Amino acid sequence: MSMPAPNPLNINYIDPDGNNWSLSDLSFSAGIVCAAIAGIEGLPVMLQTIPLLDGTAVPNIYIPQPGSIAIGLLVGWPDGSYNEDDYYANLDSIVRAFTNRRNELPAAGYLQVQRPNGLTRQLTVFCTSGLNTPEVGIHNTLYSLTLQAPDPYWYDLTPQTVSYSNNPAVGILPLLPITFSGQLLGNSLLVNNGTALAFPTWTITGPGTPTFKNLTTGRQFSLNTSIPSGNVVQVTTKPGSQAVVNLTTQTNIWDQLVLSSLRDLWPLVGGTNQVSLVMAGSSSSSSVQVQWVNRWSRA
Repeated sequence: MSMPAPNPLNINYIDPDGNNWSLSDLSFSAGIVCAAIAGIEGLPVMLQTIPLLDGTAVPNIYIPQPGSIAIGLLVGWPDGSYNEDDYYANLDSIVRAFTNRRNELPAAGYLQVQRPNGLTRQLTVFCTSGLNTPEVGIHNTLYSLTLQAPDPYWYDLTPQTVSYSNNPAVGILPLLPITFSGQLLGNSLLVNNGTALAFPTWTITGPGTPTFKNLTTGRQFSLNTSIPSGNVVQVTTKPGSQAVVNLTTQTNIWDQLVLSSLRDLWPLVGGTNQVSLVMAGSSSSSSVQVQWVNRWSRA
């Protein structure tokens, strides 16, 4: 029994200027194609151990590390023009695209890999070597680039969104609807299908004083001040960009946050998360929306 031919991955690069470079265009119409790629199959990790007197060691830390990707880019004559001016202009454009610096600051590029099912995952990258040492042929140039990924995880392009509301005409009622009745109290299930922690963004419309718990991990956060009716508050939980902002008044209300540590702005662990949302003083106009992006250990 013969096996069907595998569908190749579709690889794109978004440069710091927002230009899209199709690296899987085998027609070579743009004069560039990915000839080889490595490092998209999984995560590098670090293991730190504590040595024991008997010669063994106790595992202490096991964490993913920023990774690197090796990519070979073949650059040739765009559109088959065999025009030397177009060829060198193409080389100039590609060198700019993979030089991750704009306005004297680091500027990320984004490597995108589309799977045969049409879903795309994206990785933030910076080119750290290879632009200065291409192999130049008579009719083409081969760049062997190293792309560094400060965040080793791949992200879905499409976020997951769940909305809760007491008004059936507004929002989407998820697995278990939440009832707003002065003291909002309800449990629901949020499923993180990725292979890494996901960091939700909460958008809360008042009135009400929210307390959100992840019963799966035992962590919770709350506000100590009621959100006024019609005001919208956004809570961002991603490390490095955590924030609590009243979007209606454009004010930072981080000081109204109640938590014992920054880890209490809890993530969604892999799989099913049982969550409890309590919103004292809510009404029929109150609502909650949670949005997150699945993260993956490989493309």
